[in-house]
Amino acid sequence: MFDVMIYAALATIVVVVFYSVLGKQTGFGGVPEEKSDPVDFGMDDPNRKNDSPPDPDVERLGLSGITRLDPSFTIAHFMHGATAAYSMILEAYASGDRDLLKDLLTADTFEIYDEAITAREAADQTQVTDLGRLRKATIKAARVEGSVGHISVIYEADLTSALLDAEGTVIMGDPDVLSSISEVWEFERDLKGRDLNWRLAAVEPSEGDALEADPTPDTTT
Repeated sequence: MFDVMIYAALATIVVVVFYSVLGKQTGFGGVPEEKSDPVDFGMDDPNRKNDSPPDPDVERLGLSGITRLDPSFTIAHFMHGATAAYSMILEAYASGDRDLLKDLLTADTFEIYDEAITAREAADQTQVTDLGRLRKATIKAARVEGSVGHISVIYEADLTSALLDAEGTVIMGDPDVLSSISEVWEFERDLKGRDLNWRLAAVEPSEGDALEADPTPDTTT
């Protein structure tokens, strides 16, 4: 009788453990999980409350207009997403991943990137970009135009960038030499809209070491 009770207890434990692992929606069969945003800027829940104490940097950086329209906004959540977006966009542009770029860029900016990728493909060229280290990412400024929030981020990075021909010969840049650059990317989002994603809207020309093979197209002149 005692042995039966032990086996019954073990069977219960096994069932509980298996359910905790397999009973979750993982996206690998069963009920498909809901598609997540490509970059988590901390805006995945429009009802999420910001219980953090007031951040003095909000006023200093001009973010008060954004927090008035979106009380859930926090600098920490935004910068987490902005840091991830930097490497994702660099890699997506280099590999020509238009689907991912559509999720990360505004329509106008995507058109510029798409044209650059198309020109590269027509010339049978390949972009090779390797982000060695993102040294720093900080908010430069912010503003609100109507209901659209704009946040400019300064990225300081060490990376390599090169353009290769069809035979794999380097025709521009150097895939083995790290360059230190600083550039400003501007993200925007309609703070009253249903789309919770911040998208890249502008890229200013980079400063620092000269790069023959630009890792991202400039959208401003």
